[in-house]
Amino acid sequence: MTLKSLLGLNCEDAAGYCNKAEYQEASVREKFMLRVHLFFCSPCKDLNHKNHKLSELIRQANLKSCSEDEKELYKQKMEENSELHKK
Repeated sequence: MTLKSLLGLNCEDAAGYCNKAEYQEASVREKFMLRVHLFFCSPCKDLNHKNHKLSELIRQANLKSCSEDEKELYKQKMEENSELHKK
């Protein structure tokens, strides 16, 4: 039995806690368990770092979602375009 398993958090659970922590949804206990796991597990530590980096890049991109009206307009344009290519 490894030290990681003795601490009660496997890599799959750690990945879930990593995602929850990234979006401020992890409890204090989950954050603590994740930190302990990351101390002993290099692959999960790397995943955590990459997950954080990806979230930061998405925030910096300042993306906005389309309104429902914009989505409908794009859908109509794609359908029109599709009809033109069928001919």
